[in-house]
Amino acid sequence: MSNAQSTRVEIAREIHDGIAQDLVALGYQLDSVLAQPQTPALIRHEIRTVRFHVSDLLEKVRGEIFDLRTPINFATELALLIAEISPAIIYTNNTKEIESAQGEVLLPVIGELLRNAHKHSGATQICLDITNDHDGLMVTISDNGKGGADLAPGRYGILGVIERIESLSGSIQFQSGEEGTTVTIRL
Repeated sequence: MSNAQSTRVEIAREIHDGIAQDLVALGYQLDSVLAQPQTPALIRHEIRTVRFHVSDLLEKVRGEIFDLRTPINFATELALLIAEISPAIIYTNNTKEIESAQGEVLLPVIGELLRNAHKHSGATQICLDITNDHDGLMVTISDNGKGGADLAPGRYGILGVIERIESLSGSIQFQSGEEGTTVTIRL
C-alpha cells in the first residue's frame, strides 16, 4: 500500500470512528424522542424530517469512507470529474501514467480548480492539459473567464489547493486577469 493510500485509509478510519459514529448516535437519540408517546404530532413530524437528513448524511459519510479505502484510477476518476463539472472542459493528456500518490492529490486539486472556473469565472471554455516533460509532471488549467482567482480571507478552496500541491513538494502559479485565468502546477 502506498504512503498516500495508507493516509487515505487512516482518514477513513478516523471518519468512521468519529463523525460516522456521532451520526449513528444522533440518529438513535432522534429515534428515542420519536418513540416517546408524549411527543406532539407536529414535533414528531419535524423530528422525522431531521432523522431522514441524518440518515442521508450517514450514507454520504459511508460513501466517502468507501471511496477513501478504494485505490483510485486517476484516468477514470478524472473523466468522471470532468463530465460532472462541465461539457465546456477540453482535456488534453500527454502523459502515460500518473503515480498513485500524485493522482490522489491531483484529483481534488483539479476538481476544485475546474469547479471554480466553471462556477465563478463565466468562462465559455476551460482547458485542462496534463503533460510529462524533462522537469516532471505539469498540469495547466486555463479559462477565458473574467479572472479573479486569488486568495481571499475566509475562503479556503485555493488555499487548500496550494497546500495539497506543496505537500508533494510541487509548485503552483496563478495568472488571473480580465481575459481569464491560467493555473500551472509542476510536480
